[in-house]
Amino acid sequence: MVLPTVAVIGSGFSGLNSAIQLKKKLGIAAEIFEATKDIGGTWNYNTYPGCASDIESHLYSFSFELNPNWSHKYSPQKEIYAYLHKVAKKYDVHKQVQFNTNVIRATWVQAIKKWELELSQPSVDEKNQIRHFDFIFSGIGTLRVPNIPEQFTSFEGKIIHSASWDHNYDLTNKRVAVIGSGTSAIQIVPSILDRVTHLSSFQRTPAWVAPRQQFAYSPFTQWCFTYIPLLMFFYRAYIFFSSDFSFSRWGNASSKKAIESRAAIQRYMEYIMTAYGREDLIPKMIPDFPVGCKRIGISDNYLAALCSPKTSVLRSPIKTVQGRTITTEDGVETEVDALILATGFNITGFLGELKVYGKDGVSLNQLWEEGVPKTYRTVSVHQFPNLFILLGPGSVLGHNSVVTISESQVDYGIRMIKYMMKNKIASLDPTEKAQETFSADIQSKFKGTVWKGGCQSWYMNKDGEIQSLWPESVLKFIAMLRRVDYESDFIKS
Repeated sequence: MVLPTVAVIGSGFSGLNSAIQLKKKLGIAAEIFEATKDIGGTWNYNTYPGCASDIESHLYSFSFELNPNWSHKYSPQKEIYAYLHKVAKKYDVHKQVQFNTNVIRATWVQAIKKWELELSQPSVDEKNQIRHFDFIFSGIGTLRVPNIPEQFTSFEGKIIHSASWDHNYDLTNKRVAVIGSGTSAIQIVPSILDRVTHLSSFQRTPAWVAPRQQFAYSPFTQWCFTYIPLLMFFYRAYIFFSSDFSFSRWGNASSKKAIESRAAIQRYMEYIMTAYGREDLIPKMIPDFPVGCKRIGISDNYLAALCSPKTSVLRSPIKTVQGRTITTEDGVETEVDALILATGFNITGFLGELKVYGKDGVSLNQLWEEGVPKTYRTVSVHQFPNLFILLGPGSVLGHNSVVTISESQVDYGIRMIKYMMKNKIASLDPTEKAQETFSADIQSKFKGTVWKGGCQSWYMNKDGEIQSLWPESVLKFIAMLRRVDYESDFIKS
């Protein structure tokens, strides 16, 4: 039997898992196209000071490749990067990867029922390659394209975005401004404070910051996990179910758990700022929206860093940037040597620079830019057959590990390919009705959640509609992907 051909775009968690499971379960050696010179996705190009996962290490890893040697509860970037390389080496994935290759266009060719990919690899050939595949697994990822606001491009000092850190630039004795209050800023600020002369933290809105309670795993614990793997399995399961069963604090903003969570985190934040004699920061740093509306910051030293005499917290919006001077709307002028942009990523369309065209030349980029992106069960898209979107619209989490989500999505794609091979079906894409029903159902479930609590976050589109998140527990996500009706919900050819 001739096996179908599969292209995998990206080599982060989603891309690696796609390639590994396709080979294990279907015997298909997918071709992986990676835009950079190395595997790892987010954990390859995010190398800023303090970079680490904010999901516990034993959960933020593949379920089929548990790691007994995590050094800490929350492991740093280098350790996660090394873990991904170890997994890739074990499953001999590197030989399937074509590095420094951008997939710039994917077009569905109905006449041959295949995807045509246009690949750019300037270091090898000035001409773009044209390749055809039966299926595509898109592991591009949401957090990939740095967001650089236009107003900062005129800054005449050093500009560094958190997603493309310049390790050759020395921050020692520099006056530094950090723009943003999200996860990256929360990790960067305490990591560079000792080196700088002064740090100015510009925050459009503050973040809820909970204690990280970081700890190192002892050699004995690592030994137990190595030689009693069942113990490690149950430990991971405990972390997962603890996170998932606490979903009510996010899914119902008025629930007792949500109210208690807000009170507890507020007490912690007020305690830290009071202990450092900075009660004046409390009104600035306590958000007026529910805990979880924006992603919660997890840190044991961020608030202390903001309380330092070397730090200024500026909440007034930035009005102008001229030369090396940042002026806020309240008239305060701040001169700095370096500008660190912890301003997140451009997630509009979820496809980055990739252009995707489906049946009759329909542009997926355009469809998703016009409103809330619609999918069927977060993976498939009407008019785009044999395409599996991983960690795209409706599948990002605010309370648990997206690695579990991605694994479920890959499993969905593999089960669909098995079904098609068994029934000799060349292409499948969801009906418009099935997609509309699913998308409407997702949006209806955001009502009353913390994510509708009045904040502005990267979870939303420009119209304030939530486009990234899954609105229920991970267990419900897994169950949802297993309830697929190929007979009534799909168009076959």
